[in-house]
Amino acid sequence: MDRSFNSIELRVPPQRFSNWDNFLAEAPEYSIGLEVIDDTPGHRGHYVHFDHHVGVIREATMSAAMQAYIAVRQGRLMERWLKRVRPVPVYVWNADQDVCLAAFILEHHELLERKGSPGLRQVVQFNNKIDVCGGLYPVDLDEIVNNHFTWIFEPYMRQRTLGKTHGDGALIKSTIAGVCERVMALLDGQAGIAPITAHPEALYVSPYNYIIADEKGDPNSRLVLAARGHRNFISLVATRPNGRYTYSVIRGSPYDDDVFEVPKLLDAFQAAEDLPGVKLWGGSNMAAGSDSELGSSLHWTRLRDIAEPIVREAYLKSLAPRPNPPLIRA
Repeated sequence: MDRSFNSIELRVPPQRFSNWDNFLAEAPEYSIGLEVIDDTPGHRGHYVHFDHHVGVIREATMSAAMQAYIAVRQGRLMERWLKRVRPVPVYVWNADQDVCLAAFILEHHELLERKGSPGLRQVVQFNNKIDVCGGLYPVDLDEIVNNHFTWIFEPYMRQRTLGKTHGDGALIKSTIAGVCERVMALLDGQAGIAPITAHPEALYVSPYNYIIADEKGDPNSRLVLAARGHRNFISLVATRPNGRYTYSVIRGSPYDDDVFEVPKLLDAFQAAEDLPGVKLWGGSNMAAGSDSELGSSLHWTRLRDIAEPIVREAYLKSLAPRPNPPLIRA
């Protein structure tokens, strides 16, 4: 498969768009953003942003790839826009699984416009479950290997290990192209197998039902952690060459009596950072983390010392007896 794209033109901006107004001012008409705006998903005129991180209820919002799938399959987005501009500008900030899959859908839109693609639909649906849950959806590890999911996204491993760096646009584009090649190979019946070799390390196991883990640079670590029964965690994604860190904060379920309160943890981590006035932590109520480019200055032991009293207080509050509601007499 030719690594060049015909229907879309991948663009990696020097920084994420701060909000919708910034995107509308900087991007040309008929532009699509894939998880690149620090604002809500949706569309405004002839602009679209596929995302499920900011300003959403995470567990009720489709992944970016699923949003793109619906827009192409049901909304005929690419069929309509390619009549006005070719190629369609597509802005990306990284090359994670969801972004890569969304890019494939936009580039190979004709697979959906004609009659749909059962093979592609299966991959998108599987990715949707995993991505919406921040990688903690409980899956059978053998199944995810045998259905080629880990093999498809193997090219993403390199970028994630390196972390987001300034000027890495060529690497991001190459990673997306590599994943797209593998999705096409899957649809052509030529997919390979990539065993899960992740060995995440539990750096700290709290008595209050969360852990701090080192993913060792392997995105499959979250699948392993989920298979071990972990639902709430702070994960060390990467240690950067400059000594800063990339973290994720994942809450596995919204039905845990608000014990692992992600927004409260983010506020506390932000307050402890070394760059006053610079937002280094953000995300949704279920999946969040440190800034993908600037990272965090905080060692994991500092995060532990900040998080433990916050989670402990919420945990103890959840165990406190609650007064019975007053009786209402007729």
